[in-house]
Amino acid sequence: MTKICPECKTENSDSSSFCQNCGANLSKTTSKGGFMGWWNNQSNGAKAAIGIVGLCCVGLIVLVAIGAMASPDKNTSSSQVTNTSTSTTPATNTASDNSQSSSSSSSSSSSSATGTQISVDYAGEWTGNYGDSSGGQSVEGSGPKTYSISGNPSVVSAVFQKSDSGSGTLTVKIIKNGAVKATKSTSAQYGVVSVASSV
Repeated sequence: MTKICPECKTENSDSSSFCQNCGANLSKTTSKGGFMGWWNNQSNGAKAAIGIVGLCCVGLIVLVAIGAMASPDKNTSSSQVTNTSTSTTPATNTASDNSQSSSSSSSSSSSSATGTQISVDYAGEWTGNYGDSSGGQSVEGSGPKTYSISGNPSVVSAVFQKSDSGSGTLTVKIIKNGAVKATKSTSAQYGVVSVASSV
């Protein structure tokens, strides 16, 4: 390896302390070889490009980590029900919730199973959101509850999470005119269920 004189750019042996040509001090000069020698020979544009590529790699790793945390756990199950027949069986445990104030969706205390409904079944406490393209509603509660969605939505979605570390199963169903359109459940502590269906 050699040292390059910062004054006259003459190559000197790596063991030299002073330039053979002009006598300049070489003790702080970086050797021509190795990573630092290579890095010092790069233009500012190349250094910026290398920095951007490094940041993109770090960003990609962060996105993959977030995606892995947001994906369902191994205790989450899902099923799509294709039963299109209508039923007059009443929805179970319909209840009203004081925290609702949206005009596009409201809780129902009627025993009728017509229209579109979100059914939440968990013995412990839970929180969640449900809605359609016209808006959503945030709710929290405990025990099984059924929420009616007013109007005639084409797609309905719901996301609910257990608020405790219980081992019971949280099940969320999308129901249209008494027929279950989609259902998902989880038994994980603080488990999350996300379900959507065209109705």
